Amino acid sequence: MPTEKNINTTAKLREGQVTKPEAKLKKELELAAKATGSKMVDIYIPEVYKAAFGNPMQFSVNGVRVEIPIAQTIQVPEIHAMHAQRLMKSAVLNKTQKRRTPEEVYKD
Repeated sequence: MPTEKNINTTAKLREGQVTKPEAKLKKELELAAKATGSKMVDIYIPEVYKAAFGNPMQFSVNGVRVEIPIAQTIQVPEIHAMHAQRLMKSAVLNKTQKRRTPEEVYKD
């Protein structure tokens, strides 16, 4: 029985669609949950964050690294889901935050 290969082509790299096979990704997330001692929760990262984080979104909490695919519902450890939500909030705040003018800062 032939095994399915995940080949990363140049087109996929340009589009930012390089992801691991789903079975391997789930196994890594389960190991991360075991290492952190937290339960698994559902998370969805909308497509608008692709430019800010890339696909997949990669980060680590307490030395445990995870990859979360963009625009896909997936179960991740709770501590990583909370960190991903903080990252998404800060990304939105940074893009929409208005810089104050000197007149607004120094009202004489």
